[in-house]
Formats: sequence, structure tokens, C-alpha cells
Amino acid sequence: MRAAVELCPHLRKGHVALLAGATSVWGVIGSRYRLTATGLEPLPAEDDDAPVAYGHSQLGWFLASQLVRELHDYEVVELDDLVPAA
Repeated sequence: MRAAVELCPHLRKGHVALLAGATSVWGVIGSRYRLTATGLEPLPAEDDDAPVAYGHSQLGWFLASQLVRELHDYEVVELDDLVPAA
């Protein structure tokens, strides 16, 4: 996890580390498309970062780029306090 903070410029600006006891898959983030007379056409990108839940009626029109998970039973931790797995 420390490597992610060192390599990612977004995380270097600030981050919070969470240790989750359980997670569940919630939905996706991606690009929405619509069917036109000439084929599939992407919709404007203004909502591309809005998560869409599994089961949403428009999910079939999405090209997913990120998976969204819910965290359950979690605690905030300091990365330096975590012991690497053997």
C-alpha cells in the first residue's frame, strides 16, 4: 500500500487508509451510451464519474471503467502501522 502512495500523484496530495473487515460489490463507474440510427453513441461525459448501482435500469448501456465496492466494518489506519504480509 505504501507503494501506491509513493507512485500515485493523487494519493501523494492526501489519502486515508481503511482496513475493511468486509466488502460488497455495489456497482460501476463508466461511460453511458445510447443507441442511434447509426449505432452506439456515447452520451456527454459530464456524468462519467457518477457511480451506477448493479440493478439500475441503465446499467446495460454502460461501459464500465471502475468497480465500486461498499466497505463494511472498517477502521481508519496509518499505513506505517500495518505489517506487510509474509
